[in-house]
Amino acid sequence: MINLTLNNQQLSVTGGSTILDAAKNLGINIPTLCHFNGYKSNTSCMICVVHELKTDSLIPACSMPVEEGMQIETSNERVWEARKDTLDLLLSEHVGDCEAPCQRACPANMNIPLMIRQIQEKNFEEAIITVKKDIAFPAVLGRICPAPCERGCHRKYYDNPVSICYLKRFAADVDLAKESQYRPYVKPNSGKKVAIIGAGPTGLSAAYYIAQFGHYCCIFDRNSKPGGLLQYEVHDEKLPKSILNAEIEQILELGVELRLKQTLGKNLNISELKDDYNAVVLALGKTDPNLFKNSEIELSSRGIVVNRKTYETNVPGIFTGGNAISEGKMAIRSVAHGKYIANSVNQFVNGRTITGHPQRFNSVLGKLQDGEAEEFIKEAEVFNRVVPAESFEIGYSVNESVKESKRCFHCDCRKPESCKLRQYSDEYGANQRQFKFGQRKRFQKNVKHDLIILEPGKCIKCNLCIEITKKAGEKLSFTFINRGFDVQLTVPFNESLNNGLQKVAKECVEACPTAALAWRNGEEESDIDKK
Repeated sequence: MINLTLNNQQLSVTGGSTILDAAKNLGINIPTLCHFNGYKSNTSCMICVVHELKTDSLIPACSMPVEEGMQIETSNERVWEARKDTLDLLLSEHVGDCEAPCQRACPANMNIPLMIRQIQEKNFEEAIITVKKDIAFPAVLGRICPAPCERGCHRKYYDNPVSICYLKRFAADVDLAKESQYRPYVKPNSGKKVAIIGAGPTGLSAAYYIAQFGHYCCIFDRNSKPGGLLQYEVHDEKLPKSILNAEIEQILELGVELRLKQTLGKNLNISELKDDYNAVVLALGKTDPNLFKNSEIELSSRGIVVNRKTYETNVPGIFTGGNAISEGKMAIRSVAHGKYIANSVNQFVNGRTITGHPQRFNSVLGKLQDGEAEEFIKEAEVFNRVVPAESFEIGYSVNESVKESKRCFHCDCRKPESCKLRQYSDEYGANQRQFKFGQRKRFQKNVKHDLIILEPGKCIKCNLCIEITKKAGEKLSFTFINRGFDVQLTVPFNESLNNGLQKVAKECVEACPTAALAWRNGEEESDIDKK
């Protein structure tokens, strides 16, 4: 038995154990990327370094055997900085997007690629669930949104962007046409009450998501009809009021109360609402400063002063967004603000720290280089944008929507949640641009497998798939070619991925710490066992 100190705790472990083993005995987690149970440690990533105090050195926990009298710290400033440097270096040559550029360009951060895949598979019920997770008015926005998401679409480098807005509208219209429309799960009544002043896109969107948290919502509006600018300033030809009113009704059906002809400064008073409700949301649109003369709410020349991350005003319990903080012409912006406000309101009324909408680390590929669109087109159809046969006012038919969805490059990551590189980059605050080595590597994609995809630019050279294929006796085990910075994972002799992964494709995908090896249909749809 070997005696050592680990994070100021004395313990004895069997000789031959690694520091990683010793930490696990104490329930202490040490991050690893190149370590996988049952295979020898390659010590290639060095994210598992710990601080040995007696020698004042950083050592890899996954491969270093314990020694008598060691004094180990698994997390301190020096260890943290070393791990962050490791991640920054790995990210400097990482070629790929965590989130597709269309999703990043969407103010509501909607999972557009997932919606497109669901439409392609004619899974329209799941498609509307995906859309409404982030957008409360998809049928409305599908008609009036200027489509910032399409400006981000990588397909523009090949011919024309995917018609994302029309696909979103299609999914929403299919749902509206059903007798039993999609209704999100609403948590049991929390006993909390939220007042929302303004029944425009920001206020209605906030109510839609606040209600789902189980909080009672009451919307007050000065007009005789809800909808704000959408109701009174957008022409029927562009946005039929029947569509707007149908989506508003879906929000009210969640238990949201609507009180019309209620005007702030006349029959509404902020201080009284603040006394009667657990939180107040100001979704007034362009704000008249005179309404807040006797309040403590801070104003600027643009509108109400707000924390842009949490949408809090300077007064605790009062939140705002949309045109109340600065004028903008995009309804999607206001709808997105409503969603983000709801998250902060929920945190506030539950007594939690208000952090706002969670921000994830995102690897960004950026502008496509010459020839890279041809790599992405491997998973897409080559025909140009589908034009609705009847008219753009009518929108897509089922067949047209499915056909258009097949144009998607599927440039989002296949492992957005299980990728360890992303998880640790979040945890350690990694910076993809910390180290720059000239022009980035060229994006490549290998789709010559029925179920698996290989993206060499996401490989961190952990060697795990090479060890797994060798141990399994694959005739064409994975290997590295080239040297130095040009080293690349591949199947030898230019053979297909199908021939290289005949026995242990599943094991290799599960072991891969990034999305270099992934299921073509995404991390939740691995059906290789059914083949």
